[in-house]
Amino acid sequence: MANFALEIFDDESPKCMFYTVMVEDEELSETDLFFKRFFEDSRFKENVMELAAFLSITIGTKRGALNDFFREENDAHALPPPLRTKMEEIEFGRDFPLRLYCLRLSSSCLILFNGGEKTSQSAQDGKTSIAFQQANEFAKKILDALYNKQIKLCSQNRNILDCDNSQPYLELF
Repeated sequence: MANFALEIFDDESPKCMFYTVMVEDEELSETDLFFKRFFEDSRFKENVMELAAFLSITIGTKRGALNDFFREENDAHALPPPLRTKMEEIEFGRDFPLRLYCLRLSSSCLILFNGGEKTSQSAQDGKTSIAFQQANEFAKKILDALYNKQIKLCSQNRNILDCDNSQPYLELF
């Protein structure tokens, strides 16, 4: 796995700070790659806009990153929410064709990864398999850094900070 850094994706939402992963020597973040790839595909444009609205409105503005919104995918998590999750804002339906992988650190801090088209029952199979594997590798390294006190969440659980100097964490993993 290539080295990567955490980068702020959106810090203007009142309920949740969004981070993304920037792989060394890449021009776009993993999340930007996901949105670009599926927005440009007419089959998925509406689905991508639904996911973006869910992130921005439901998680970012109204509710935060509530645990019920996420599918557990080993160390990582995935969106859209499981079918059992009821929301007024949006209904993803039974056959939502995309998965966006992420890591929920708190209700106010979410790290977004990449994702793929859901073509099988299992995340490990089909077109999501590579994104699923990468998301879990990113998540494991981030969780290990938290456990080993290399990084920490600030007191409001929004910002990821360097444990040594309480400044934003800018190192590569």
